[in-house]
Amino acid sequence: MRRRSRAGGEPAKAQRRKTAARKSRIAPKVVRSRKSSAAREETKVAPLIRERDELLEQQAATSEVLGVISRSKFELRPTLQSLVETAARLCRADAASIFRLDNEVYRRAVGVDLDAVYREIEQQTPIPPGQGTLVGRAALSRKVAHIDDAWTDPLYE
Repeated sequence: MRRRSRAGGEPAKAQRRKTAARKSRIAPKVVRSRKSSAAREETKVAPLIRERDELLEQQAATSEVLGVISRSKFELRPTLQSLVETAARLCRADAASIFRLDNEVYRRAVGVDLDAVYREIEQQTPIPPGQGTLVGRAALSRKVAHIDDAWTDPLYE
């Protein structure tokens, strides 16, 4: 003779198996360690720290340029040189130049360069507004110009 459960005619052993099967489908509780929480917080904080440091660097550079301007006694060249050096440092650029409009063409005023030969070429070459150069494109659009790859750009001269 088999023992029957109160729940409707099934043997007690079968009901226990169903209960065990149901329990195995229930996800176990996840115990979160403090280390994973700290790692998540570090992941959130790191970009904020980088942004803060960049802003502090920009603020210091702005202060430096304003100091040069206030001490310049209306001498443009040292002021522009300080400006281009600061811009190159902030952009982490190897080279940077500022061009001035002179009789319908742009001429290099100041710059920070790696190569003396390239600097000489920049100083000797007047650049008209146009699509053929980076300076010319910026002059036409009155905005920042960007050339992804000068070798493959059909308009670049």
